[in-house]
Amino acid sequence: MIFCRRRECPAGRVTVFDMPLSCLKWRVKNFTTSDIYVSVDAFAEQNNMRIAPGGEDVVVDRDPQTGTRKTCRRIAIYAAAAGEVEIVCG
Repeated sequence: MIFCRRRECPAGRVTVFDMPLSCLKWRVKNFTTSDIYVSVDAFAEQNNMRIAPGGEDVVVDRDPQTGTRKTCRRIAIYAAAAGEVEIVCG
């Protein structure tokens, strides 16, 4: 089963995706016209991943002490410009 959410993200605000199940890694696709910044759980100004417009990347949550993968179900997105963002488990 594929878990996917696609939402409109407003410009200059953080949008939180609460997924129905936790997953080891999430594929994030940026359909906006500008960069988006992605964090696991709550949005972190100092610890996020930038995805260019039209791009996609995989987000993996890791324990900062051990580097061990963790499962997560909440992804926070900051969009520089309004547009759609898609998150897919796997």
